[in-house]
Amino acid sequence: MRPLPRSLRGLTIVFLALFLTVTALAGFGTFFATLSMVRVLVDERIRSESDALVPPGTKANRSELIAHILELTRQRDTGDLGVLLSDAQGKPIAGNARFSRKLPLGYSSLGQGDRIVGLSQGRVLVREVGGGMRLAVFAETEPIDNYFTMRRRIYIAGFGAIVLVVLAGLIAFRRLVGRRIDEARRTAESIIEGDLSHRVPMSGDGGEFDQQAAVFNRMLDRIGQLMGEIRNVSNNISHEMRTPLARLRNELALIESSPEAAPVRDRLLEAREQVDDLLGMFSAMLRIAEIENGSRRAGFAPLDLSELTEEIVEMVRPLAEEQDQRIVVERSDPARLVGDRQMLSQLVLNLLENAVRHTPNGTRIRVSVAREVSGAVLVVTDGGPGIPAAQRQLVMRRFGRLERGEGSGHGLGLPLADAIVRLHHGTLMLEDAAPGLRVVVTLPA
Repeated sequence: MRPLPRSLRGLTIVFLALFLTVTALAGFGTFFATLSMVRVLVDERIRSESDALVPPGTKANRSELIAHILELTRQRDTGDLGVLLSDAQGKPIAGNARFSRKLPLGYSSLGQGDRIVGLSQGRVLVREVGGGMRLAVFAETEPIDNYFTMRRRIYIAGFGAIVLVVLAGLIAFRRLVGRRIDEARRTAESIIEGDLSHRVPMSGDGGEFDQQAAVFNRMLDRIGQLMGEIRNVSNNISHEMRTPLARLRNELALIESSPEAAPVRDRLLEAREQVDDLLGMFSAMLRIAEIENGSRRAGFAPLDLSELTEEIVEMVRPLAEEQDQRIVVERSDPARLVGDRQMLSQLVLNLLENAVRHTPNGTRIRVSVAREVSGAVLVVTDGGPGIPAAQRQLVMRRFGRLERGEGSGHGLGLPLADAIVRLHHGTLMLEDAAPGLRVVVTLPA
């Protein structure tokens, strides 16, 4: 059994299909039920008239029956009730009508094809009354000519108007619900992109949609408050720690330069490098917080990702050459997009530095920028040890590091790159280069 659709469009189509089906069945049922009821009543009438002329179980007297028929035809309108007495060969004896065909015994229907004056639709009862004679009594089933044709048109117009009204109401309802859903979706997208100030608009009528929007907005207010508190704690710690760490680094540098520090100069140098690493970590944390805040979108401007990538490659190439590594630009399509040049430079720099830092000497690092339907695609591929599929989500988290602990770093390089990509409405994927790691960045043009 197929599950019911859950989308608004699918539910609308299902409801409309069910409504049209039920309406059509109701219309046809009403029409044919009315037609059947009229036929039953007319059949009862002509049977009663036929029994009055010749009671059941009796044998008709020819002369008396002809007299009764003449008297009846003088009293009744020929378009309302008709009688015909005929012999065994079908030759008319008496009556106010003639048939163009031989009618069967029992009940049957008459139509315009029978060419009876004043009758468009009717019913007839034919029975044998003895003496080789047949008595046919018929009556009109339509009070006026073409009554059922007009009645069919009335049904079509009436039920058609109902369908149009319901269809118009359904379309209006779908647009109303769809608009409110779109407003909630756009709000959620803005929240995901970092704009925690966005809220679901309210119409002010106090209805169910406004009540839902109010609850949703209160939830966003609470989330924004909690996120602000967490961000402030993180930012305050980073800010507060940077100052004493910077002082500590300067003190270490001064001590390192003094003659008395010669015996422990190597250890002082190592300590200073560790302080530099801590300063870099706090700077990266502040940078990620700034990016996720979404305020940097105001600095977006048109740029070419290929030109930007080539510039960063030239900056990193000397660092790679120190480790006997080669950075090769395999493809460089013109790729115009709108973004923050400084952040995108940081993105490319992070990816290349990661490739240099976490791959052995002699590694070949390949870079390509392609223009595709999905947008600008930046790919950085190395031939190093790669990242196991089970640990790729780990390295995308802040301070996430591989269990094997290879290489240096504080675990913020890829999270920072991912934050920059998400700010530009793009995606960052880690793939297996067999061997090595392939980082695929897709940015909308």
